[in-house]
Amino acid sequence: MKKNSIHIFYFIALVFFMASCSEDFLELEPKTGQVEANYYQNEDQAFLAVTAIYDAYSVQNWQFVPTMSDIFSDDAFCGGSNINDMSQFQEIEMFNMTPENNAAVDLWNRCYSGIYRSNLYLEKQENVQWETEGMKERLEAEAFFLRAYFYWDLVRHYGYAPLITEVLPSVEDYKSIAQSTPDEIFTQIATDLLHAVSVLPVSLTANEKGRISKGAAQALIARIYLYHEGFAKPVVGVTNWSNGSTTIDKNYAQAALEEVIASNAYSLVPDYNDLWDWENQNNEESILEIQYSDKANSGDWGGWNINGNFSSVWLSVRNPVGDNGSVFPGWSFAVPTWSLANEFETGDPRKDATIYNAEERLNDYTRAFMNTGFFNRKYMALNAYIGSGGDPNHNFPRNFVDIRYADVLLMAAELFLDDNPAKALNYLNQVRTRSLGEGAALSNVTLDNIYHERRVEFGGEGLRKWDLLRRGNDFAASKINASFNVPQDVPNQSHFTPRTFKADTWGMFPIPAREIRNTNEGVLTQFVPAYK
Repeated sequence: MKKNSIHIFYFIALVFFMASCSEDFLELEPKTGQVEANYYQNEDQAFLAVTAIYDAYSVQNWQFVPTMSDIFSDDAFCGGSNINDMSQFQEIEMFNMTPENNAAVDLWNRCYSGIYRSNLYLEKQENVQWETEGMKERLEAEAFFLRAYFYWDLVRHYGYAPLITEVLPSVEDYKSIAQSTPDEIFTQIATDLLHAVSVLPVSLTANEKGRISKGAAQALIARIYLYHEGFAKPVVGVTNWSNGSTTIDKNYAQAALEEVIASNAYSLVPDYNDLWDWENQNNEESILEIQYSDKANSGDWGGWNINGNFSSVWLSVRNPVGDNGSVFPGWSFAVPTWSLANEFETGDPRKDATIYNAEERLNDYTRAFMNTGFFNRKYMALNAYIGSGGDPNHNFPRNFVDIRYADVLLMAAELFLDDNPAKALNYLNQVRTRSLGEGAALSNVTLDNIYHERRVEFGGEGLRKWDLLRRGNDFAASKINASFNVPQDVPNQSHFTPRTFKADTWGMFPIPAREIRNTNEGVLTQFVPAYK
């Protein structure tokens, strides 16, 4: 399978993935032929330039963070055809990543590609002939949000990384940029997000699906704050999170989430199962949703040329037979663990919405490496949604919901747990009773039952790793190691070699060796403890 490697040093030549605007904001139809020299002249070009930044946000090129995060956590085993299949994922699971790991390389490249596109747009926007009131400010805010998101991915996966906020004159200049500390990167994230929050709209119109709202920025701030406070401070050693004038502390995060709730821009979808209906995407619960479509008709395994959700194929069943032919055959990666399956209470409809039980639903299938019989039902590939052209593996129009309103409520429950337990209980029960009914409402709230609710609510959505880490290395180790306690009647016991959580990785990736080789000597010298 061919891969495209794009280093941060070669981003001078930007290739846009242009969009033909349709009902949904990011229904992408790639076009070529536009070059930087004659671009950034009118509002349409500015809009498409920002769409190119969204493209870097959505690209999966073998490093899709939610999938890798689930494999790291106690929610999913790596799986695949055998122990050597997608070795970059196998190494994540077994805590033996090396600087040559392809997932670490591809994630680094995706982030710096997006950062370059953001920086280039922010530099060139002054050349645009602006005619629509507020358009410049809004596109600028979207670019700031996305740049902050790329740096968020960098700091939580590598810790130390070069901080680049402008387009540099030459390749040699990129080779000489020293790493910044996690504190410095968090400061830049705060600067960009606080700017975005002050500009972005509270509500989106019907033809703006997929664009970033104020609520998305506020929710992301709260998500980052919880990680920053729970893990980055005690383990990584960062200080208070601030842009230099505004400190993002507990009070700020509480107020941000309260504002999202009070805006009435979002609400819980009444039936949890409807959240995962492919015909019900960009629904009222969606706050930040990565848009995918089949319009690229991709047939290239490079990753950057794919605009469909091809992680759906990673998650799906190998050679399924039965269930009325509904399941598109896949590669059986990130298979749900018994630990996740056992977390659900009896009668919780979220279990069937989250976990596809192949042993019960199919007549037969290939029981491959680390088979549990379980698959990620939320995002697995379905035959009813094969793309209209190209390689069907690439072109599934299944969006990925990055942040939804249930997360806002449960983050708020956690943040108000000590200060206002009644409010925290109300927010927790809103999520809980949506699925289990009013009779399941709890009478008190604890951090443990918030974490239980988060796990069964967001299973298969890539959040569990970060929830584990922000309760500390010991908590993460106990849960992750215990997930390898395999039921005695499982026939493939040998597939589940116990692993030992390595606290000194900080849950992070090694900086790619090729980046170290391609920079000037002495530039990339700071590493998390496990990779020194």
